[in-house]
Amino acid sequence: MLEEQRRFSARSARYVAVGVMVLAFCTLRVCAEAQPKDKTAPPTKGYNCLFMGHSFFAPIAGSFAEHPARCGFPEHRQTVIAHGGTNGAPGYLWSSQMPDVARARKLLESGTVDLVGLTCYPGAGSDVVDYRRWVDLALTNNPKTCFIIQAPWGKYENRTLAQYEAESEEILDYVHGIIDQLRQAYPQTTFLCIPQGRWMVGLWRLYEEGKLPEVTALKRNNTADHGPWLFKDDLGHGGDIPVRMGALLWLATIYKVDLNQYQWQTNTQVDLKRLAQDIVQNDPCCGVGSKTKTMKLDPRRGAAVQ
Repeated sequence: MLEEQRRFSARSARYVAVGVMVLAFCTLRVCAEAQPKDKTAPPTKGYNCLFMGHSFFAPIAGSFAEHPARCGFPEHRQTVIAHGGTNGAPGYLWSSQMPDVARARKLLESGTVDLVGLTCYPGAGSDVVDYRRWVDLALTNNPKTCFIIQAPWGKYENRTLAQYEAESEEILDYVHGIIDQLRQAYPQTTFLCIPQGRWMVGLWRLYEEGKLPEVTALKRNNTADHGPWLFKDDLGHGGDIPVRMGALLWLATIYKVDLNQYQWQTNTQVDLKRLAQDIVQNDPCCGVGSKTKTMKLDPRRGAAVQ
């Protein structure tokens, strides 16, 4: 009798163990299926992109073109629409009657655009409604369209680094707020930020510390000065290094390329690929290396950019 009880207890223990394993497996499966899919994962072969913005945006978009194919995205295509000053803000572009903007609309209406890139001109044509008009047009024709919004660097105008960084952070906070509102309004759509202002601030800090000897001056002083410099005029248009290498932030944000592994030489003493990677990884709206967090709209307005 005691032997039978021992055998029964042993069988019961095995059944309980098997039951626990099955329950654990089912729980893990349910949890895995419940995880949201990564909306920021890039396409296998490349996006067909439409980039529209001002002169603190368009040159960097142009520099971006060479990188995707190097990283295994051979079907990357892009169209860049450049309008200076406030004319490059989303709201002003929407009301523009210029032929290139009409061409941009037709591209969106064709349903072939996968990614739209816009920028910001704080205080002018950059309210959330201005972005929503472009978003609605794109999603109507391609519901899978993704969006990036660049937070541009601010005007130079002989500011100190501390003043310049404060302005760039205000612009970034504002763009974060716009992205947060768009994510709430379109929860199934990807919206990402490119923190371009932090890139320029990082370069300026390296220059002041003597770690960027490739830059001969903070700002271009005259037409005979061939640089390179960080700013090519008082307004703050970027020189060669901020513009050409600023596209690295786009590569990391849009295509999730690990810049630390990217075989492309910056030919600078300091590792600018690492700087760019650190910037995007530490921005919660880039979708790189950290979970996206929700932020409230910052009502402050940064100074306008050209």
